Amino acid sequence: MSEVAWLRNWYEYNAVARRGYFETLSKLPPEELSRDRGASFPTLLDILGHSIGGIETWIVRMSPLTGEPFAPYSGPEVNTLDDLRGYERHVQGQVDRFFSRLSEKDLDRTFLVPKLPPWWDEDFTAGVRSTILHVVEHELQHRGELNALLWQIDVDPPILDWGEFEKAESRSRSEKP
Repeated sequence: MSEVAWLRNWYEYNAVARRGYFETLSKLPPEELSRDRGASFPTLLDILGHSIGGIETWIVRMSPLTGEPFAPYSGPEVNTLDDLRGYERHVQGQVDRFFSRLSEKDLDRTFLVPKLPPWWDEDFTAGVRSTILHVVEHELQHRGELNALLWQIDVDPPILDWGEFEKAESRSRSEKP
């Protein structure tokens, strides 16, 4: 398997896992979704939205390397779980387009990242491979945070084991004509 295909698998794994969080959060009362939990971002929706926003931020920044630059999300403000689902669909479309254009040679490229206060105060150069891996790690970090917060309210998080993901993906591929 090529390195690009392997990295794409990680993004697909995260996308499948993310759908589990949408399902779990949809079962919670609205007050649980909007309660400030004193975490990295105030609410469960804010944490999931931030995680998805991180994917979009970096994919949009890297997209010019693989052809047509992507525009940031211009849909409705994300205030509800349904809004967040729409945002996630948009971002997942960008991920799919990005990986469909990404080559093995692109992994060794770099790109300019303009300053973005308050996160960083000066421009810097980032590598494509390390950025792709950073985004995977970023989502895993916030999923762990969501897990801990769900456990605090006696809700089982939708943990997706990599082996189970691979089995499901293999079945899905074998069922396609």
